[in-house]
Amino acid sequence: MSRILFIYRYFIFLIKSQTRYTVHSEFVYDFINNVLRDKTKYKDYKLLWDNRNKLASSQDQIETVDFGSKSGRKSYKTIILPLNNIVKSRSHSKSRMELIYRIVKNQSPANVLEFGTCVGVSSFYIKKAYPESKFITMEGCANLAAKAQDNFSENGFSDVEIVVGNFDSILNDILKGFTTLDFIFFDGNHREIPTVSYFESCAELSNENSIFVFDDIHWSKGMENAWNKIKADKRVSVSIDLFWFGILFFRKGIEKQDFVLRY
Repeated sequence: MSRILFIYRYFIFLIKSQTRYTVHSEFVYDFINNVLRDKTKYKDYKLLWDNRNKLASSQDQIETVDFGSKSGRKSYKTIILPLNNIVKSRSHSKSRMELIYRIVKNQSPANVLEFGTCVGVSSFYIKKAYPESKFITMEGCANLAAKAQDNFSENGFSDVEIVVGNFDSILNDILKGFTTLDFIFFDGNHREIPTVSYFESCAELSNENSIFVFDDIHWSKGMENAWNKIKADKRVSVSIDLFWFGILFFRKGIEKQDFVLRY
């Protein structure tokens, strides 16, 4: 996304957004106060960020394969990059990762799925927030997955299952291993049609307490289109647009509402 386009989309977001003081949904108001605005300095934060910085200081050269939006018109592309470059360019900011941690910690999801492992930075935040979860994470590049597996093992989370391959090819078999999905982080292949398709497949396993988080919903016009289609799904009861992330809830018994929030 160009800087000018980013500024424009963020400006539109600010115009549309509201604060907690104008939210009239008790459920969303509680989520804002207990999760989005939770200022607790969890002891895991330092460990998790130190782990990220350790990876971000490595000069190891890794041949990467990209099946996502940056591969352009090709089905995939390969490029050799230093690990520190990969971590700094593909991992999220500290505040966003801490938000993911708080969402998972507050929810305690039994069954977790992640699209886009990379080297496992976000995966580590998710797993550390609720270690008891069954956690499967998908990665298109075998070399990145191997680095992530080493990272998990070094930190005592060898039970995290990484499945390597193109999401289009591996998702259906992975979903057969779940009876329900409580938390999903969609952070790979930021294109409209695949994103909507992945949502539709996963939504079949949603439950009343499920939370789906989508990364970069304003990254492109296609992702904005995908977000608009997804949040309109009849199974979704509440959507929250935080600009960087889009969050979906499937609660029953509450009025269907869409929120654009500055918290």
